[in-house]
Amino acid sequence: MSNPELTIINDDNQPYLPAPIPGSEGVYFKVLKADEANNRVVMKFKFGADSKLPRHVHHCRAVAYTISGEWEYDEGAFQTGHVAYEDVGNDHTPLSKTGAELFLFFDSDNGLFLDNYLECGTVLKMGMPFFKAYEGVSVEEAAAINPEEVIEIIAPETA
Repeated sequence: MSNPELTIINDDNQPYLPAPIPGSEGVYFKVLKADEANNRVVMKFKFGADSKLPRHVHHCRAVAYTISGEWEYDEGAFQTGHVAYEDVGNDHTPLSKTGAELFLFFDSDNGLFLDNYLECGTVLKMGMPFFKAYEGVSVEEAAAINPEEVIEIIAPETA
């Protein structure tokens, strides 16, 4: 029996892309599905050894399953097979000393997902346009994306 609601995604055909966020060197991601109708994102994420993300706040619920390696943030550490269930408002700085690969599921009520806080005071707001732009793209296609067109940038207030 065929199910028209079923989508099969083979992520072996999709490369990991470098995260286009300052302060996230050694971090890679691939958006497997960005479902605009339901404000859901399914992706894989990879920390290189000694890498981290900027501090960020969730505007979505997130489930992160650790496929391999170890990673941590303020609330605790995660090893292979561990799951982090994060609610709206979760505020943390994820990092890995050894490297890790994760499967992530984001679920939003309004298409807003993450606010990333850079050390310079700039806030990068990642919503559905960001994830949709990077859904299923090649390294070459990703290089052609201007992150400033798919991330809302809030500059620090100047005196």
